[in-house]
Amino acid sequence: MRKEIRWNNIIATIREQQDVSVQQLAETFNTSLSTIRRDLQEMEDLAIIERYYGGARINDSRISEPPMLLKHGTNSPSKLEVGRYAASLIKDNQMVYIDAGSATFAMLDYILARNITVVTVGIPHISKLLERGINTIVLGGTVRKTTMAITGRKTLEQMESYFYDIAFLGVNGIHPMGGLSTTNDLEAASKSLLISRSQQTYALADHSKFNLIYPGKFADIGEITIITDSTGDYPSPIDNCIDLSKLKK
Repeated sequence: MRKEIRWNNIIATIREQQDVSVQQLAETFNTSLSTIRRDLQEMEDLAIIERYYGGARINDSRISEPPMLLKHGTNSPSKLEVGRYAASLIKDNQMVYIDAGSATFAMLDYILARNITVVTVGIPHISKLLERGINTIVLGGTVRKTTMAITGRKTLEQMESYFYDIAFLGVNGIHPMGGLSTTNDLEAASKSLLISRSQQTYALADHSKFNLIYPGKFADIGEITIITDSTGDYPSPIDNCIDLSKLKK
């Protein structure tokens, strides 16, 4: 089993069972104890899980996340740079999906395209879009208090009612093993669905999102285009990545 697949399966198993032993993981994935221990050590180093004698549990700080209002002020210059570039990609008359999150919120003031329709699940995004006079469709569902995002099965059903010319997604972590990930399974499912229903899909990520893994994977590296101010110390080149720090050179 490839390491990337094994890591994702380990995370899913630990999330489902809360606490799991090394022996159990080795038997489940038909892998040696030494391999599982090495995996868990690397995952603990990345703060994905917490190890204890003979087992592991998910690191709760990677399941929860700061409220959107707090995140909005984090790395603001970088997010504004990424948002400005993302907004420039929208063309007149397009059907656009804009995800919830502080990075996508940052792009709203820079949208210049005319006669577009924006579909969103971001609660703060709604008033900003209406203030800009942009035709807006809000998907229904349950609001997550931390992210101020609408999510749930109803949201997924309504997403399937549309096809999008271009979509912009938020992301919590980008990692060579874990791909593009987020904190919540339902939000991950929404992002995966959006990728399949959009002609062009972009993930907006400032430099702080690289080399992190969260429980809900929604895309492989290279599956969609990443827009970032810098990939920082990410260990390898990324296909389909727009690194704005390199465009300046």
